[in-house]
Amino acid sequence: MSLPEIPVKPVHADGVTYYMHPHPRSPFSEAVQVGGVLYLSAMIGLDGQGRLVDGFEPQVRQIMSNSQAILRRYGLGLEHVFKTTVMMKDMANWSAFNRLYKPYFHPTRLPVRTAFGVSDLAYGAEVELEFQAYVPHGG
Repeated sequence: MSLPEIPVKPVHADGVTYYMHPHPRSPFSEAVQVGGVLYLSAMIGLDGQGRLVDGFEPQVRQIMSNSQAILRRYGLGLEHVFKTTVMMKDMANWSAFNRLYKPYFHPTRLPVRTAFGVSDLAYGAEVELEFQAYVPHGG
């Protein structure tokens, strides 16, 4: 299940555009655009009702689906992503992560990536991803 389509109102301030998170209690922006770069907040595998899906592989798939939906909201796609940060509770899942992640991208246009193990993530998630995407039309 993907994220519900919720309009996100931009807030412009000093050359930076903030796209506030659609949930009013969230203490962060869903995305922020600075120049030609859109920075997405890191995300875990929450379904459309805000529940964490069960298991590492379903969480990776949910994150990728949610990321695609968020990028579409801003007229972009995964082909615009040039940088990914990966946080995993168990680095033993590294091979499984790569197997799941790689097919979402063109084989000759893979984003650069930083990855590291963590002791814990919000809501007990097993993986969290953060994306940076190029905005070709300059915003």
